[in-house]
Amino acid sequence: MNVIKKFYIRFFKFILSKLQKVYETKRLGTEYGGWNLINFQELNNKTIISAGCGEDISFDIEFLNKYGGKVILVDPTPRSIKHLEQVFNSVGQKKTKEYIDGGNQKIESYDLKNIQPEQLIIKNYALYKKDGLTVKFFPPKNPEHVSHSISNWQKGETNSNKSIEVETITVKKIMKEYELDELELIKLDIEGAENQVLPNLIKNKIFPNQILVEFDELHTDNLISYLKALIIISRLLFKNYILIQTNKFPDMLFVKKF
Repeated sequence: MNVIKKFYIRFFKFILSKLQKVYETKRLGTEYGGWNLINFQELNNKTIISAGCGEDISFDIEFLNKYGGKVILVDPTPRSIKHLEQVFNSVGQKKTKEYIDGGNQKIESYDLKNIQPEQLIIKNYALYKKDGLTVKFFPPKNPEHVSHSISNWQKGETNSNKSIEVETITVKKIMKEYELDELELIKLDIEGAENQVLPNLIKNKIFPNQILVEFDELHTDNLISYLKALIIISRLLFKNYILIQTNKFPDMLFVKKF
């Protein structure tokens, strides 16, 4: 069975490599918390959604410094909330430290000199397919790690006895609240919930021009996880997206055809 599973996983990665298009991308942020995007001028002064922040929002801060606009930061995990509030309270301060390896950035490592408070919008919710649900958020067993999971995809790597309850919110509700007719970019690093959020975007005909997403379950060797990801990827390609090569599996960049 393991041989068959490995064959299908290698086959999936082969298919994925054939679907990817080579295009020049720009990386913002650290090795751990950064992301690749395409440097479109349409990003200037736009509001984007960044879900799953942890303690490294180097991508979001560098995005604001380059493009202006606003970032809606969505994350209900206690340590992330504390980190985001510290950043918010430090806007206007210069960068005095370099980034560190890993996902626990110091506030002093962000260049906040030209950031205004209204550019950082903090939403202490779990991004999901339905609004207003109270769901369990499962923490990692390793206390040094930040990321909680609504889907508990990590199984043995999470501590299910110490789950917290959080409220859910949808992209559609966020867009309505902030009067966004369209999205130039959404970033999803939401520990398995992308399998619920992305189909919900398609269902509601919300098609951001750029989708930055980590398919977290592809860190495992679970064949079902690969099949679920392939179905979602296929649906996005069918909706006129291009999968751009980023060389950071399983982080993926989808761009509407241009």
